[in-house]
Amino acid sequence: MSASESAAVVDWLSAHARPMRPYGDAPWRDVVTSIADDLLPHQTDHEAATAATVIGLASTTRESAEVCELQADLLQALVGRGVRTVVLQDTTEIGERLDHWARTGDRSANGPEAILADAWGPWRNESVRRALLWVRAHNAAHPADRVEIRGITRPTAVPADYDRVLALTAGTRNHEQISALLATIRVAHDGGEHVERAHGRWTGAPFADLARQARTATAAVLEPGSDDATRALAALDRIVQFHAAPLSRGRSGDDEETTAADQLVEHLQTSGRRAVVWDGIGHLAARGTSFGSRLREHLGTRYRCVLTAFGSGRIRDFHLPAPRSGSLDRTLDQIAARLGAGYAVSLTAASKPEAVGRWLAGRHAVRLISGMYHPDEDERHYFALDDLAESVDVLLHLPQISPVRYVEPPEAKD
Repeated sequence: MSASESAAVVDWLSAHARPMRPYGDAPWRDVVTSIADDLLPHQTDHEAATAATVIGLASTTRESAEVCELQADLLQALVGRGVRTVVLQDTTEIGERLDHWARTGDRSANGPEAILADAWGPWRNESVRRALLWVRAHNAAHPADRVEIRGITRPTAVPADYDRVLALTAGTRNHEQISALLATIRVAHDGGEHVERAHGRWTGAPFADLARQARTATAAVLEPGSDDATRALAALDRIVQFHAAPLSRGRSGDDEETTAADQLVEHLQTSGRRAVVWDGIGHLAARGTSFGSRLREHLGTRYRCVLTAFGSGRIRDFHLPAPRSGSLDRTLDQIAARLGAGYAVSLTAASKPEAVGRWLAGRHAVRLISGMYHPDEDERHYFALDDLAESVDVLLHLPQISPVRYVEPPEAKD
């Protein structure tokens, strides 16, 4: 792209951007509300007919407090506009447990904190907890118009399964071996085996093999057919399944994403509901073979993908470099520098200069920050987003981010 075309893109995006400043204050909330109004207009019959059925809240990192807070605020605003189904990229079992709590307020299991302790690691943050508490408050105030919570992947193991096995094998001759094996592999629930390998914390056998070893060791010390053996081996079967196809790798891949999208659309058509899906851009982009692309096949423009990207800042214990030259993030940072703030911009405006249309139809590199990320290898952590205008409907950009705040486990509370 020539310098003049690049300037035209920056000019157009800047002219159509709605600044968000400061973080969490009134201007931020005003922009969040306006995004929800754009996605779910109710003023006229025509606008209502074109309103989104599913909105994907797609992030490029789950490790930023600002990104997670923005998505939690968007979720609340969308519920305020009529969304009644909240979908998380977690198992159907976790979804059912969260839904039961959000419907009843039952704290026999210590509420959302205990459920999040069994959820996928990136969901165990204060923004998700805040959103869940807000949904529960909404349901308590509006029992006839409640919000449901759903997971989208098949159930496998949760961290509590490991504790169950250890309790059932306590005092047996293989308990120490079983305990060591399970201690090694349960960390995958925080991020994934691939994260452990990427950071050099594990270089040994595949976690699925270690899970099978733990199952064999357990079967050797519990009486066949006994209640303890049945319960322990069932838990270990779930553990083996989890490590054979982990949540962090999308489980069985495209087929499962397609099935999950089909099931969600069928549920929404039957119930007449609208949904918001909280996930990452790799799953929610409306092009390719993802969950989001299947939703676009079913719903056309009634599926909207809202991408939240960022410039630099800090996560964990390190600083993030500026986005690489030529990336979408670098372009978005230029607009943020011009505006002096984060911002939102819709890509669906009908009138665009020719250079902007070509840019939007192009392929763009987007930086993804996951548990595998390290700033010394920043160049490796970019995702190719084909046809930006078809993949994403709204862009949100935060120039600076800081580390997400994680939920304190229930057992650590006073």
